[in-house]
Amino acid sequence: MAMVHLLLRNLLVLLLAGLLGACATPRYQTVYRLEPPGDPAGLACVERCARELTTCQAQCAEAYQTCVQSLEPVVQERYLQALEAYEQALDRYAAELRAYELQYWLSWRHGPWWYEPWPGPLWVPYPPPRKPSREAVRETLIKERCVENCGCLAQHEACFLGCGGRKIGEERCVANCPSESR
Repeated sequence: MAMVHLLLRNLLVLLLAGLLGACATPRYQTVYRLEPPGDPAGLACVERCARELTTCQAQCAEAYQTCVQSLEPVVQERYLQALEAYEQALDRYAAELRAYELQYWLSWRHGPWWYEPWPGPLWVPYPPPRKPSREAVRETLIKERCVENCGCLAQHEACFLGCGGRKIGEERCVANCPSESR
């Protein structure tokens, strides 16, 4: 009887969670747009900011590519280290799996079907280790050592606002939007 009550309680909790999820409140996000100044001097200043942005982004992309290319010798070294660690982890896993199998087959639980009080094995072995890939090692090193975003957009925005431009924020619904605002 207690099991039925527990099952009903869990079913009720799941049902309530589903209903609350269906009645979720809308989520909004602020989106910004830049409005240029109206005077000719301000527009010329904004054009200079745009040229500076293009130059900054080009220099940033070049520095990023140089950094990525300089990592190749380190990638190979790290990949070989990762393979060595994988081999050690695989050896540990094989030993754990053999111990598990031995414990399971030698346990009293493999007696007659009427003498098994537990529904499963004593413990479940963890999944085998994943073999590292050279590309994953490369991506990790790139994230650790190479800067992809040099802050060009923040500099451009400061320049743009310094020229007399305006930054205008607008609230937009991004999830669970009411039907009339779509």
